[in-house]
Amino acid sequence: MCGAPYETRPPHKGVAVPQTQSEPRSAARRTPRRTPRTVLSAAVSAVLAAASLAASAPAASAAPAAPAATTASTASTATVPAASAEATPSLRVLTYNVFLFSRHLYPNWGQDHRAKAVPEAPFFQGNDVVVVQEAFDNTASDALLRNASAQYPHRTPVMGRSTSGWDATGGSYSSATPEDGGVAVLSRWPILRKEQYVFKDACGADWYSNKGFVYAVLDVDGRRVHVVGTHAQSTDPGCSAGQAAQTRARQFQAMDAFLDAKRIPASEQVIVAGDLNVDTRTPEYASMLANAGLADADGRTGHPYSFDTAENSIAAERYPDDPREDLDHVLHRAGHARPAGWTNTVVKERSAPWTVSSWGTSYTYTNLSDHYPVVASGR
Repeated sequence: MCGAPYETRPPHKGVAVPQTQSEPRSAARRTPRRTPRTVLSAAVSAVLAAASLAASAPAASAAPAAPAATTASTASTATVPAASAEATPSLRVLTYNVFLFSRHLYPNWGQDHRAKAVPEAPFFQGNDVVVVQEAFDNTASDALLRNASAQYPHRTPVMGRSTSGWDATGGSYSSATPEDGGVAVLSRWPILRKEQYVFKDACGADWYSNKGFVYAVLDVDGRRVHVVGTHAQSTDPGCSAGQAAQTRARQFQAMDAFLDAKRIPASEQVIVAGDLNVDTRTPEYASMLANAGLADADGRTGHPYSFDTAENSIAAERYPDDPREDLDHVLHRAGHARPAGWTNTVVKERSAPWTVSSWGTSYTYTNLSDHYPVVASGR
């Protein structure tokens, strides 16, 4: 459910005023209607807008022009060895929204503690690929990736933070946007190619971030496996009625078009994982599969909700009035090779209690994020 860290839904804890940021992507490019839920949320948006305007002149001269399309998009697969004709690799893939919001606005959500605890958690062990979302806080996300490096020695940068470390950057990236995209791919297999693509469309708090998707090509024992990690538009009170779902549809279509342009052989599997912000129990789920060109999983097991506002201690605290939803998925592109019996399992993670204090009050939690992890594998 969560979006960029400048979300309009305030926490119970004190909200710090953010440091002055550079101008976000052109206002002509995005003109969402915002309907903040509270006066506090409106103040947060106002601070961000004011900071953006204050920095607009220098940002305009310093920011590089966003590329119209991903560099070397259709040629990328030609630079890596062809996959063999053997059965497609059956990988174990974890997707996890790690809820590492920027401490400029959320200074006391235990980011440092959780950056250490997440890589040590049982569900984080023994995977082939890990896709994380909401790795927004630079210090905490860098620590998490560093702490995970022994298990997963190959990784992409966090998308949208810069163009450094990427083979190509596409879509609507801007160095002047206040927040990055929060997505990274970690792998125990070598990564042959790394690309990032920033969505053009966003509304509400997501407008202030470089959200999009990561595209990575893995070498799994000489066979190519393509992995896309993403975090789609959140259902944010700053979006107008129906706008979030419409925005997600355009984002999924953009991702599908990007993969179409790659001309990936049907014999190679293409995995799409992340917080897609679409509940499996809603009509939008079928629309998402069609718009993104995805095949549904063969099964979904474990806890019934990956975003549980009743039983997850953080989600219950932050969103007590929101419904329980099943938002996180690991799927395959339709028409491509995939392991038999591909199953998504929602892990009802529970951590040792950890406590933070705010305004003289202590708060104790028994989860590491407001989302549960989802682990997927075939037979």
